[in-house]
Amino acid sequence: MALIPEFLDESLPAINADSTDHGCFGCGDGNPHGLRLRFRPYPAGGVWGRFVPSELHQGYLSMTHGGITATILDEAMSWAITNAGDIGVTARMTLSFRNPAHVGESLVVLADVQQRRGRLIDAAATLYRERDGAIIAQAEGRFMRVTQEQAAAWAVAYAADTPDSVFGRAATRNASS
Repeated sequence: MALIPEFLDESLPAINADSTDHGCFGCGDGNPHGLRLRFRPYPAGGVWGRFVPSELHQGYLSMTHGGITATILDEAMSWAITNAGDIGVTARMTLSFRNPAHVGESLVVLADVQQRRGRLIDAAATLYRERDGAIIAQAEGRFMRVTQEQAAAWAVAYAADTPDSVFGRAATRNASS
């Protein structure tokens, strides 16, 4: 049984709470059907988040749909990359499902950047059941750093009002390098 690290600090502000809403299914507040995920940094350099799936997220009776699990892992890896100063889009993701996630039980996801090679960024994420630390699923992802032009456009669209946000700094950095 895996243990969730004890250094998950809920007093830290969510790194994606101040970005302009863009309707993202994973993290957008303005998407009425979305997950509205929030991520906080953790000392090892990655990010963590918590999510409690509802009946809206189920596949088979009382079980969270695998696509929701995949979305949580993908979104966490993406925000780990953004928190590390880059903006990348998913090029490839592999998943291993270990245990079912049930509707109504609190889940914790941890994600971090594994390696950078040019425009390629590798990340990994693990989704845990909070009450006992059981691993629900694990993912490895390869992300492609967005072009300077795309980063510049996203900086205007999503961070014009919050240039000092995690997303704003990453977009500005990517637009200039």
